[in-house]
Amino acid sequence: MNRVATALWNPIVAKEYRSRMRTWRSPVAMMVYILLLGGLGWAIFSGLASAARSSFNGGQAANYGQQLFLYLVLFQMGLIAFVTPALTAGAISGERERQTIDLLFVTRIPPFSIVWGKLIASMSFVVLLLLLSVPIFSLVFLFGGIELDQVLTSFLVTLVAALTLGLLGIAFSSVFSRTLPSTVAAYGVGFILLAGTYVYGLVFPTLVTPTAMLTASAAPAPPTVTYLSPIESLLAISNGTTGGYGVRYTAGDNFSSGACSNVNGVQTCYSTPMVAPAFQKGGFIGQPTSGTAIPSGLFKGWQYWQATVTLQLAICLIALILSAFFLSPVRRLPWGRRTPVTAAKVVP
Repeated sequence: MNRVATALWNPIVAKEYRSRMRTWRSPVAMMVYILLLGGLGWAIFSGLASAARSSFNGGQAANYGQQLFLYLVLFQMGLIAFVTPALTAGAISGERERQTIDLLFVTRIPPFSIVWGKLIASMSFVVLLLLLSVPIFSLVFLFGGIELDQVLTSFLVTLVAALTLGLLGIAFSSVFSRTLPSTVAAYGVGFILLAGTYVYGLVFPTLVTPTAMLTASAAPAPPTVTYLSPIESLLAISNGTTGGYGVRYTAGDNFSSGACSNVNGVQTCYSTPMVAPAFQKGGFIGQPTSGTAIPSGLFKGWQYWQATVTLQLAICLIALILSAFFLSPVRRLPWGRRTPVTAAKVVP
């Protein structure tokens, strides 16, 4: 067996496959996953169709596919984020609680292969869930408005986010000796990574004054930390724009227009500030932060999903290395010095 086959299929993977798929939990989890995703799709479609009939707007049907795809892909991301930490948070700590971790250490399987085997077994179940949702997402093409590359890209972002959550769960499972604190830490960090970074862009956005907009060389972009969240990338993939997310225009600089009205002889004047002024520099005129490309910053010119995938893969690499390090029964730092062993003198 070559090295690639050994890495993808080692005794840990075989054991996890058999033990997981022979229980009743896996079929029930798959059934609940499909029912929730399909039920949400049907509810959204019924709501959109009812709204179109009540407003006598038949042209709104052309937007069914885009709205349905957006809700489905966000809901699927939420389900995967809920399931993945539960699959991996007890991968190593569960072996310690069952007192079977020493049996793994006495085998010829290195710690990295143990972590990799646990990860492959857990992520295979996540991939199976994503494959089960393909028939539901294929119904979106019946309404139009969504291309195949958008579906593939959204599945890629979801899979990488699940991989990140899975590796974080294994990392905490290697650090903690109990499953409960490992699970709590995995869900907490996963929530911060997925939802907290997105909320950060809403609470602490990039502040831009109208005067700075006229003198800037590029349109403003959301804070870099927000690219860690797949929510922003999924919104950009589905809608083709972020809608000005993560950018706030401050008041002032007299960038406002006014109007007056006379009602029953009483004159009232009010101002209408420009919330999102047009950006004009070097012949470019348009709304800032529009489109799926990052206009400025560290990832200038990248697609939002490319920045998200890159940052999350970096987190995956760090979590994988830390997992193998904390799992090893003998932890030697690379800069540590080993004490030389001197031979004992034999006294005749």
